[in-house]
Amino acid sequence: MKQSEELQTLLLLGTDQTPLGEDLLQYLQDAGAGLADSPEKSAGIAMVYFRQWRRAGFSLEQWKGELPEMRTTTKAEPECSVASARCLQEILEGKYTDALGEWVHLLLKVEQVLPREALPSLFQRSLGDPELWETIRTAVGSRGEWLLLQNPFWQPLCEVPAQTDWGTSTGPVRLALLRSIRKRDAALGLNQLQSSWETEDPAQKAALLAELSHGLSVQDETFLENCLQDRRKETRQMAAELLASIPHSALTQRYLGYLQDCIELKDNQIVLNLPTEVPETWRKDGIEISGKAPYSFTQRSAWLFQLLRRLPPKYWQKAWGLEPLQAINLFAQQDREESWVQALTDASLLHHDLVWQEALAEWWLNQPGASSWQTSTGRHLLQVLPAASLHKLLPPFLQKQTYLLEEDHVATYILCANPQPWTEELSLALIQPFKRYLAGADNPFWNIWHYARLLKALAYHCPPGLFAALNGGWNVDSPLWQRWQAEVERMLAVLQFRVKMYKSFSLAE
Repeated sequence: MKQSEELQTLLLLGTDQTPLGEDLLQYLQDAGAGLADSPEKSAGIAMVYFRQWRRAGFSLEQWKGELPEMRTTTKAEPECSVASARCLQEILEGKYTDALGEWVHLLLKVEQVLPREALPSLFQRSLGDPELWETIRTAVGSRGEWLLLQNPFWQPLCEVPAQTDWGTSTGPVRLALLRSIRKRDAALGLNQLQSSWETEDPAQKAALLAELSHGLSVQDETFLENCLQDRRKETRQMAAELLASIPHSALTQRYLGYLQDCIELKDNQIVLNLPTEVPETWRKDGIEISGKAPYSFTQRSAWLFQLLRRLPPKYWQKAWGLEPLQAINLFAQQDREESWVQALTDASLLHHDLVWQEALAEWWLNQPGASSWQTSTGRHLLQVLPAASLHKLLPPFLQKQTYLLEEDHVATYILCANPQPWTEELSLALIQPFKRYLAGADNPFWNIWHYARLLKALAYHCPPGLFAALNGGWNVDSPLWQRWQAEVERMLAVLQFRVKMYKSFSLAE
């Protein structure tokens, strides 16, 4: 930009050597930058103007017209304190990025909303970061909701773009509209989808069906039963998943009948009686068949796998009178590749069965060679494991460990990937063996660099009140201390920041 280059030359040489040019003066006046009498002050004003211009990335235009009125709300929406806003700024600058979720949680806990000056930047960032938007959307307040509608570039963040009609909507907009309608009125959403189902884009039908998960009920069953016969595999599969999610649906009852015919428990062992030919009723009920007859045992096992992953896992407790861990062990013994355990994992997630999710996590923790947790759904289960399960399973497991955790251990993954806060017991169970390791350099490990990730997880998840306990007790004279000093100090710095963050909200640590 010519004016910017001219200003840089001016600042280098000084106004006594190079005066403000007429073009630059006229540009600044047209832009509304209030110039001073002396050339030096005018140059300073110009520098501030161009700095703001660079930060914005575009030239600011003079607003003409009246701003739309902001809706008034009867609910008090105080903005956070200056100290809290400063903490937010440090987070957004990248110093403590992983603290954003906790900061927003504290903000909502004290019933405050995001500071107004942070809203434009956060909206802009959220356009390319859906996870950020999910984190902050409940904390923008009525002012933020109003501001979001004023910029057309922020429209993708709105749940449904303004002035959207079902008959004219397409693509992602149609999905967002159906989601919004289903959340408000599930029956209306079903009626809208049924009215246009025959003319919908076949490639988008599965995605549209997925939106029926909002407000899913027995009222959707008839429509979904018809979708089981759709030409596209993706649509049939989604219809089967949704039908299996409806408690006591007809499809679930039929699946139970199929399973009773081909799997049973004898002498504390699972016995399979798989059909040699796929029953036509199975095909019609969403069981996908690959290959041609004669079917191998592996192919027939795949049919059973599909039944297992859609059936509520608590069925096995009722049918066999076993606790979840006992049933998991039986299925694992039946298939050394753990595909049946994988099916149970899928089923526990599909049916939101926390008892079975906890049992699967416990089974993985106590099976050193287990591999089924490393699948996409296994990892997802560990990521969404509730805090109560985390605090129940991990402390006793860590306390009985003789050595430090290995990098590929399921416990390492849970601690690094699960966002739930830790208890004091869990935090100390992790850090105390590590402190002992640093103190005793006689038998050092060389493959524990993953503990840098564990220290980071500790910093963000442990109670901030543990700072004093974590800050002391390090053997700084140990030969290993120098190798780990930076990581430990980084962990303590994050913890100090979180202490400051809690105090800014006037909350106990």
